[in-house]
Amino acid sequence: MAPSWIQSKKRGQVAHLDSWKAELRKISWTKKEELIFSTKVVVISTFLAGIAVYLVDLSIQGVLDLFRSLFRVLFS
Repeated sequence: MAPSWIQSKKRGQVAHLDSWKAELRKISWTKKEELIFSTKVVVISTFLAGIAVYLVDLSIQGVLDLFRSLFRVLFS
């Protein structure tokens, strides 16, 4: 037979796991269809944001190249 402090510790651990189970039952889990839709929204939004950043980067690069060309023409 295990000492009483070990049995007490095990009972505490079991109670802790039971409280976790009770909390997990309270969660309103997302339906599969909603999860798939949300994932698609995130992937598409990320892709569009990446394209937007790329286009802004190209615009800034074009403006800086224009300034560089103007300075070469004016100061060379």
